[in-house]
Parts: sequence; C-alpha cells; structure tokens
Amino acid sequence: MSTVLTAGEILRRLPHRHPFVMLDAVTELKPSHSGMALKNISISDPVFAGHFPGEPIYPGVLLIEAAGHLCGLVMADLEEPAGPAIGYLASVKRFRFVTLVRPGDQVRIRATAGTRFGGMTEFSVALTVNGADVASGSLVIALPNS
Repeated sequence: MSTVLTAGEILRRLPHRHPFVMLDAVTELKPSHSGMALKNISISDPVFAGHFPGEPIYPGVLLIEAAGHLCGLVMADLEEPAGPAIGYLASVKRFRFVTLVRPGDQVRIRATAGTRFGGMTEFSVALTVNGADVASGSLVIALPNS
C-alpha cells in the first residue's frame, strides 16, 4: 500500500519547522520500505541570501537533509502517530553530487530502506531534477528507543 502526504501532513509527522521543513510533498510512501518526495527550490528561500550572491546554488548539505526527512517518514509509524517522529541522521556515506541545483528546480527524492541494525536503518537515496541525476548516496537514520 502506498500513501501520499500533503505539506500539512508532513508537518504533523516531522518535528521540523521553518526554515527547516525540507519537503513540499510526499508523492509515494510505503512505510518501512520506500518513499518519493518533492522539494521545490525557490529564489525566496533564505539560504540564497548568502549561497551565493549573484550565483544562487542550493547547498548540498540541505539536499542531504531533505533526503533525511523522507527517510524519517519512511521509518515513522503512520498508523499510530504519537506525535512527530524524532529520528537522527547517524551517517552519510558515499554521497556524490553530479549537478548543481538552482532556484526554479523541482527535486525528486527517492529513498529505499536497506539494512536494519538495532534502531538504525540504512537508506539508499537518489535525487533528480527533470529526470537527470543530481545526487545520490546512503544515509543511516537512527530512531531512539527502537
């Protein structure tokens, strides 16, 4: 079964708030397995005031953060949400950036759960813009008390 989440539903399931709400929509969610999300890159994003003036480039570390938010949603219990899911980015592995992301781009993020160990799950993540690879790598997300 696949689930779709609106921006409001994302806010109910994650603890992040402006300016660190990194996802605009979740277009596909298979709990404990995988998900697909959208991040719209807007020139009005405060990060562009300093990254970089006259050459707006969306920071790679924020792309990793957006992918981490999707991974957290994949891990969260959607049937019994007891409040926002609190997860922690435990590891970033083999991440590579292929193309710059700029205002006006819509980033599609795919996350697929892999190896689980204790309360941690390793994810394979891929980010694209207009079907072209932007970045990819592995993230490990830890859920406390798991």
